Amino acid sequence: MRRHYLGFAIVMFYVAGPAAAQDPAPPAAAPAPPALALTGMKRLFGNPRLEMRPRPRVHLGDWIRLDFRVKFLHDLRTFEPEITGEEGDVANLRTMRVGIEGRITPHFEFEIDRELRNEVAAALRMRTRDTEALWRDVYGNFRYWRRFQIRAGQFKIPFGLDAQQGTAHRDFAFRSLIGERLAPGRDVGIMAHARVLDRRVQYQAGIFISDGWKARLPDNTRSGERTIAGRIAAAPLRFFKVPSAVKPFQELELGFAVAQTPVTEGLHSLRGRTWVDTHNFFPRIFVRGQRWRMGAELNWVHGPFSLSGEVIRVTDQRLGQGIRGQDLSDLIARGWYSAGTWLVTGEQKQNVVRPRRDFGTGKGFGAFEIAGRYEQLRFGSAANPGLPSRSTRAANILSQSERVATFGVNWYLNRHMRIQYNWIREVLEDGRTAPIPGVNTYWSRFARMSFVL
Repeated sequence: MRRHYLGFAIVMFYVAGPAAAQDPAPPAAAPAPPALALTGMKRLFGNPRLEMRPRPRVHLGDWIRLDFRVKFLHDLRTFEPEITGEEGDVANLRTMRVGIEGRITPHFEFEIDRELRNEVAAALRMRTRDTEALWRDVYGNFRYWRRFQIRAGQFKIPFGLDAQQGTAHRDFAFRSLIGERLAPGRDVGIMAHARVLDRRVQYQAGIFISDGWKARLPDNTRSGERTIAGRIAAAPLRFFKVPSAVKPFQELELGFAVAQTPVTEGLHSLRGRTWVDTHNFFPRIFVRGQRWRMGAELNWVHGPFSLSGEVIRVTDQRLGQGIRGQDLSDLIARGWYSAGTWLVTGEQKQNVVRPRRDFGTGKGFGAFEIAGRYEQLRFGSAANPGLPSRSTRAANILSQSERVATFGVNWYLNRHMRIQYNWIREVLEDGRTAPIPGVNTYWSRFARMSFVL
């Protein structure tokens, strides 16, 4: 047995001895823990943080910022004489919109808005008028050069002062007649824009695939083709040194806009519609050729006061639209408005009014504003041969017009909530085209509750 133990010891000595003389093998490298990957993301995006004021906002370092937005508008209304409107008798869900806007790197911005009023009204059994315009602003903006920015996607064609105002910034429950009926609205395109010369001049110029939403036909097809549009606005008194008495008017801005669109043959003209029952007082007529829009605008804001005005003229050619195929004189649609507001509680007039003391939480009553607007919209022909007619191929188009006076009171409970009350008086030139034949004058009362985040 001792020999066996001795032999076993000798064998182990010769086997283990050389192995012990060698350096131990290094251990295999362990995979990088997830914490290292997170550290790399933090180096790239920084520490994510959430802000809730003035709206929900997410920051991912200096590269990404996301703002979440909500717009809710609900109307209560009455008419005199009494009329049942297309969008509900008394109550109407006007807007239920959600969106996100933000920045990816310092040089690229974006905005996406989606209208949800169809779905919300159906789920809550609320009155509304269904809309097919579900996706609103959907665009990106490249701003590497601050004096030459590029916007591409779906957004408002640069034409008109009132038409450019968003839902949250309007002084009245509704846009002006020319802003709603003559301006083109949104479309898909690309635009160069910026504010230059120390922000004293703003320019916008773009090309779009059609004539905008406002000109679309009842079946949602477009009435015009490719559209080229441009707008420029400037504060001329800011270029000069002026006496102190004139300084309040240095913020006065004057603007001019033009748009050109080829229009295909058919009942593709613009139309006139009342606010009462959205009734056609001037229907579409046959046109073909070029559509030219031209507009001039004025805007002044100082302290709690604001004044604005605008004039727009739209010309539609009627090539070969006569009964015998002859050319007819152009269709002319033109209109104007003049408006003013006063924040009687003394706040500064801004895009977003901030009450000095919020209602409830600020132990105050919010801010109160009074507003007034007077406007006209008229349709007719450039020349007047023969007797005027309502025919869609008339050589002398019977002139049709509407005048509207609006008085409003705005109560800003806080920067997000507002209640608007508008009295609207409409007078139609021709009672035979009115919502109630023979009745020229209509009164409407609108109460709008809005929440904008």
